[in-house]
Amino acid sequence: MSVSPVCPRCGEVLQVRPGSTGEGWCHVHAAVTPLHHTAVIAHDEIRAICADARVPAWVPDPMPGGWAVTGLAWGGEPGARAIVVACAGPAPLGGPAELVLVAEEPGTGLGCGYAGLPGVDPGDLVSGPSHAEVQAAGQRAPLWMVPTVDDRAAYVGEAHGVWLWLVTWPASAAWLLAEDLDLLDLRDRVHPDLPLGPPTGRLLPGR
Repeated sequence: MSVSPVCPRCGEVLQVRPGSTGEGWCHVHAAVTPLHHTAVIAHDEIRAICADARVPAWVPDPMPGGWAVTGLAWGGEPGARAIVVACAGPAPLGGPAELVLVAEEPGTGLGCGYAGLPGVDPGDLVSGPSHAEVQAAGQRAPLWMVPTVDDRAAYVGEAHGVWLWLVTWPASAAWLLAEDLDLLDLRDRVHPDLPLGPPTGRLLPGR
């Protein structure tokens, strides 16, 4: 079931020009790429969205024990220019945790929206020694921790020519990055046993 497209920077419902799915109007951020998502996630829908996507759809591989995919969002269609995969499971230090992985073309503003940052790109925040790294489809991807609000942790880097963001709730769930996290691009394959969980409330940025 489709839901109304929202602003990738603040999560507000957009006005979309009739006949256009590639541009929307936010009363705060003006012209933006609409962020789409659905109320229910399924393997077939993941495959359909990834089929013509211009950016990766990252998911941990293997998925940490007890974790599942809980949401999928995409910016722009056809040919998504930003994709968000949300996951949830037990935190490394105990309790529940959530993670969103964002791949986006520069200038989209989606990762900054989830991290609670102004602007559309991380800019000078990606400089100096990196703080962590992941393997993204076999490619080393250094990550820089960026300042954010107290309830989450946010890291950003670059992989396959576009921005890669990882945002966790709570902040302590960022200990996932200490476990040699490998990422699979769902454009390459969607495992039939990819675990799916209850829909998340984290797909709206700016929250």
